[in-house]
Amino acid sequence: MKKIAITVFALALATCGFAQKKNVSNAEAKLYDPVDYAGAKKLIEAAILDSTTANQTKTYWVASQVYYGLYTSENDIEAKSENIIKAVDAYKKVAELDVLPNEKGQVKPKYAKQINSKLQLGADCLYNTGVDSYLQQKYGQAVTLWSKYIELADSPVAEKLNLKSDTTYNQIKSYIIEASVKKNNGDYDATALKYMNELKSDPKYARSMYEWSYQAYEKKGDSQNVISTLKEAIKKFPNDNSYFVGSLINHYRENNMDTEALAYVDEAIAQNPKDVQYYLIKAQIYLRKENFDKAIESSKKAIEVDPNNFNANYFCGFSYIKKGETAMDVANKIKDNAKFKKAKDLALEQFKNSITFLEKARSVNPNDVDNLSLLKTSYYRLGNGTKYNEIDALIKKLK
Repeated sequence: MKKIAITVFALALATCGFAQKKNVSNAEAKLYDPVDYAGAKKLIEAAILDSTTANQTKTYWVASQVYYGLYTSENDIEAKSENIIKAVDAYKKVAELDVLPNEKGQVKPKYAKQINSKLQLGADCLYNTGVDSYLQQKYGQAVTLWSKYIELADSPVAEKLNLKSDTTYNQIKSYIIEASVKKNNGDYDATALKYMNELKSDPKYARSMYEWSYQAYEKKGDSQNVISTLKEAIKKFPNDNSYFVGSLINHYRENNMDTEALAYVDEAIAQNPKDVQYYLIKAQIYLRKENFDKAIESSKKAIEVDPNNFNANYFCGFSYIKKGETAMDVANKIKDNAKFKKAKDLALEQFKNSITFLEKARSVNPNDVDNLSLLKTSYYRLGNGTKYNEIDALIKKLK
């Protein structure tokens, strides 16, 4: 009985295998007039799932024709996308299986003359359908299609097509980044960052990729990668790195890393000593550190470069006021009248110094209320009621 049972089971397996092979043949037959893609799809997918035909080259060759036929017959962009991806996967499978040795250890490719042209066709369709999806604002779909193109290009079976050496290869990576960002409403996901990092080695895209990577990490609050990306960019573009230097300085400032910021400001000034902004950044950092003498020094350096710069004069005046207020606080704690008077005079001297720069800033921008308020403070400290009233009236008028 056992022998009979085994024989029946073997017969059943053989029958099942025959049925699946017949499914492959029948699916292929449905590709000819009258064409029945739906019927062919049902048959070939059953064959793909069955172990007796799942690893046969013919199965995937027919599958590729079925899916490509469905792709060309569809108008719906989502259905087209799904079918061309399946067609490309089937082309790849044909290429992989076709070069495997048979049961006798022999390699006898059957589709070698056709498969490269089919893979190229698949690549072209992935690219074009990705463009159509993007134009229809189906950004996630575009990312999927273009990512499949990159996957195909990177595959050993497509080596003879030289897709990786084509300029389209990196261009598509840049498209993926753009589509990914739009898909995520301006956020950068892992896919976007992956291709940004890969495109840093291409001179055509490198600068943009460093800028985008920096912005992506900044948006994510990833300080470590912000700093490493900007430092790498500064080294990579030694003759044109002001954007990256400035961004690094700003990042340091915004994260209270003043020592690091000052180091890079000095580096930036060494490269471009005529850029007022760097001196103003130093002035702001020193103001925050309450090092008013250094803030004044930096502001005056900016004024040397551009005497009519509003911010340079404003910061200088503001720094003198802060220095005067600090000196006045010290003076008010002195009990000896003579020493108090001397300390107070030194404090008032700072307010007097501020007026020179604040009035210069006023001549550049007469209606800046912040600057006028500082002037009002200095005239009040110096006891100049006429000027105080004049500035006070002007502020009220502007408000």
